[in-house]
Amino acid sequence: MSEVNEGSIKKDEALQAIPDDKRQHWITPAMIFGGLEFTIPVLMVAATLVGSYGLSEIFLILIIALFGIQWIGNALQGYIGAKTGRASSVIARTSFGAKQARFIVGLTIFVVSLGWWAVQTSVAGNAISAMLGVDYTSQWGMWALITTVAGLLFAVPSIIGYSSMKWTDYIAVPAGLLLVAAGIYFALDSNGVESITSWDPEPTIGILAAISLIIGANVSQWVIAADYTRYAKPTIKDNALIPTGIVLVGFPLFLVGAVMSVGVGDADIVNVMMNLGFPFWGFLILWFATWTSQLVNNYSMGLALSNMLNVNSNRGRALLTFGGTLLAIIVALAGILDYFMDFLNMTAIVYPAIAGIMMADFFFIRKQTWKDNHGWNWMATIAMVVGILVGYLTQYVIVFGIPAVQSLIVTGIVYYIAMKIKAQIAPDHFTHIINEDDRDVNQKQIDSRV
Repeated sequence: MSEVNEGSIKKDEALQAIPDDKRQHWITPAMIFGGLEFTIPVLMVAATLVGSYGLSEIFLILIIALFGIQWIGNALQGYIGAKTGRASSVIARTSFGAKQARFIVGLTIFVVSLGWWAVQTSVAGNAISAMLGVDYTSQWGMWALITTVAGLLFAVPSIIGYSSMKWTDYIAVPAGLLLVAAGIYFALDSNGVESITSWDPEPTIGILAAISLIIGANVSQWVIAADYTRYAKPTIKDNALIPTGIVLVGFPLFLVGAVMSVGVGDADIVNVMMNLGFPFWGFLILWFATWTSQLVNNYSMGLALSNMLNVNSNRGRALLTFGGTLLAIIVALAGILDYFMDFLNMTAIVYPAIAGIMMADFFFIRKQTWKDNHGWNWMATIAMVVGILVGYLTQYVIVFGIPAVQSLIVTGIVYYIAMKIKAQIAPDHFTHIINEDDRDVNQKQIDSRV
């Protein structure tokens, strides 16, 4: 590695806070967020929705899901990252305790980020295979080679570090926009305007289930947003604006995925593109566009693994990111794409529970401060289990509402109540700030009587 590159990334440490003088304009993390949203699962979810709804209905569903729900979760978690300057798995040390944050939160972020990366690498392998005339459904060996090479190329910028990632996004996001334009053109050329606008299938899933699918494709951001906003300025304005990257890219991309999939009847975006008659360059652009979200998943995977193993150096983070990449390629080759919807539902249950604890702790207990609490906070464990259970029951047993939102809210409430009770019964270093607040209130009451 050259001295210039080493100098530009040596500060990209996994555990330390980003100094105030290294913070950047909100457009930079917004651009990375936009790249995060330019993801294959968005197109696949859109293809699933078009099997139940017309475009006007999907438009309204997207308004509710992205503007009404997703933006709020991203802004809250993003603000926590900017305020503390730390990565998500490190922020979790305050509420979960360092030990639990390393082995539970860190492992969760690592596994889910690895899963997303593997899913998209599989699709990218399909796309490049189609471009080269390789039948990815039968020529496994050649597909595996192509997928491995594509995955390694995906990983390079995230292994180098944050500074390399942002420049890659500046190149890849425009490529994604070109894919959007091409998708609209070939869809109109193949199906015609009237057949697309008049599309009105019989619904097989409800409105809330449709919203849940969209949230499921984005819910990981409610936790990992801090990995990127730690480079942003800690202002409410900046962190309210940063999620525009998600919405401004996600909204049209969902719609384009729906338009492309009308009449095709297949959620495999590569099959959709082949049916629409995309030329070889279309599949190449799909790979470039996928690169943006792959960087984010890979980078978060490396940060989480660094926190798990308590590695803070940039060299250590880079090596762990590379190791995680190799493992993710193995998962991709093993066929994770066949379980995409199950994986999507799983993330929509687990991530909100973690986010609910982090948000409740930061905003309502710590008063927007961070502390590296050692040990294991069992109140966080209990709250997380309850939240995951609520998400599971309302997702699979008694289908109700929007499981991800319900899981987040219930987890936050249970955690707050549990911490208040613990502060009274068995106070420790996790509840120290609560007891301090209570003493301050009591003192003020005494002073007022005097």
